[in-house]
Amino acid sequence: MDRRLALVAVFAVALAGCSALAPGGGGGAPAATDSVTPMAVPTDTPVETLSPPPGVAADGSVSPGALVRAHFAALGDRSFSWRLDYRRSIDRSAPVGGETASNATVDVAERRLRVGDDGSYRLTRRMTGMAGGTVYADDTGRYVRGARSNGSGYRVASGDPDYRHYLRTGQTLGRYFSVDASTVSTVEREGRTYYRVHVTSPPRTLTEGHAKQTIRDYAATAYVTPEGLVRAVVVEYEYTLTDDRVAVSLRSEYRAVGDTEVSRPGWVTHPAGDDGTATVRPSTAAATPTAAVGTPTSPPTATTDASARTATHADGGER
Repeated sequence: MDRRLALVAVFAVALAGCSALAPGGGGGAPAATDSVTPMAVPTDTPVETLSPPPGVAADGSVSPGALVRAHFAALGDRSFSWRLDYRRSIDRSAPVGGETASNATVDVAERRLRVGDDGSYRLTRRMTGMAGGTVYADDTGRYVRGARSNGSGYRVASGDPDYRHYLRTGQTLGRYFSVDASTVSTVEREGRTYYRVHVTSPPRTLTEGHAKQTIRDYAATAYVTPEGLVRAVVVEYEYTLTDDRVAVSLRSEYRAVGDTEVSRPGWVTHPAGDDGTATVRPSTAAATPTAAVGTPTSPPTATTDASARTATHADGGER
């Protein structure tokens, strides 16, 4: 305690200026030859003030429509890789005789989309209970190959490729971020500033899905650039409905923005002819329903403040 008092006394003397003390330690005025150097007063360095991205207000309210428009404007004509992982785990309990039996199931939906700066794209999908498959499109047309195909593909459309209807960004933001209050903060990742929009109260789009469902442990987080590009989204929550307990987990992420290349797959060796049939490379191996996702640059690690959780029949998933 004595040491702290001594330090406070020294600091107070420094603030008062050296002229408070005589050279010899007495209380007289300083000699005429003495010079007094005032203590420098620290000042705050001006820092650039960033405004929240379009669609995100300073009070935490989120307008999904405005944010979606800003997202696509920021994405522009740049190439990118996008991935979506959605999982819903359902634990059903039902009485069997005098005991309770549990039946757990998991629904999965995955999308991997690579888009080139010329608009060409390659999409791979996998969904529980469905075959999935791969879609490739460029200026010669759109080609499809099923997950169980032996290597053949076929053209289903011609004209300019359009990948946007495959993206689920608008649906995701509209379903999970239509709120009047969220926690908005800034984080630094790899030299870039992102706005972290964190929601802990489920929006009405979920709570009104079913009158008897109960949602708990809701956590939705989006990482958004100042111009509005939604780089990553994570949603996790649980709900109960009658005897079912459901856990939902969704992760959406944009990677390698401006640094993704798309090449024509080997099963489309030549553009389709007038008969609409693509020339393909024969293969006896089944198509693998996965696609490599380029990651020259990584987006912010999307995390929530809650552990993995589950959701309701009304959430519908990202399919």
